[in-house]
Amino acid sequence: MSNELAIANERGQSMAELMGVSSAPSTEYTPSISRLGMLHQPIMGEVDLNGKMIKTEVVPVGAFTLKTGDDIVYSVGATVRVFAQRNQWQRWNSDTEEMEKSVMSNTLNGDLKDSIGGFNLGRPTGYIEDFNALDDAVKQVIRSVKRVVVYYGTVSLDSPMNEKGEPVTAVESVPFVLDVKNRDSLKSINGVMSSLKKKNMLPIMSTIKLEGVEDSIPTGAKFGKISASLGDAVELISSDNDMLKDFLELIEYSNGKILDLHHERAKGHKDEDESLVQEILNNDFVEVDE
Repeated sequence: MSNELAIANERGQSMAELMGVSSAPSTEYTPSISRLGMLHQPIMGEVDLNGKMIKTEVVPVGAFTLKTGDDIVYSVGATVRVFAQRNQWQRWNSDTEEMEKSVMSNTLNGDLKDSIGGFNLGRPTGYIEDFNALDDAVKQVIRSVKRVVVYYGTVSLDSPMNEKGEPVTAVESVPFVLDVKNRDSLKSINGVMSSLKKKNMLPIMSTIKLEGVEDSIPTGAKFGKISASLGDAVELISSDNDMLKDFLELIEYSNGKILDLHHERAKGHKDEDESLVQEILNNDFVEVDE
């Protein structure tokens, strides 16, 4: 029996469903896994030019960051294998300094419980035919709540360096989690995923090369985005089975933490509502006009 069948039979799901590339529905990360990200501002440093110290960019915009605990390694390119992907709603709350999240799922269709005790972080479900007809408050929610694709896999950094731009020890096949919300980045990655699907290949069966590209908004502010291209085919090995199971357990754990917050905060809202109703009922000076 092949590795892929072993994994699928054990979980009672197809490999495509387990990896999150199927349309079928499925049911944050811990410090033990590295987080892959991207620089949106350069890291400046000094270099010696003919005896004179010149300030310059030592790590450019668009460089990848791989954070493991308190350690960060940088690289202008990365090569990944994607073992699983999930969709999620996210919103940064500047008042609480908390990244609010829905549970992760294969699809964003339907109501997904979130970390603030509601669903979809308040974003309406389904296709919106006329955005301009919506109330301003609803528009603001839609603008603030972002669709994020969360990727789980292994990464090798093409040219690992420290914050001074100095080469460091090679980084090979490190388990990672990556959140992507930029539309151009997602379009590029999805293009590679589609090409693999046309070849009847799952993402795990090939590497994907990621390059950081610098872009800017009309104000002139710069940011980094991902340009993805197809890498080399990969032969499945027995350890991939254990790696996939570890990622699935991590997804379940992360969703469990979000559900704990959902139930805790939903109960808090319910208790507040019940308390308010009881206060009104007990208030003997309330008059009702007849």
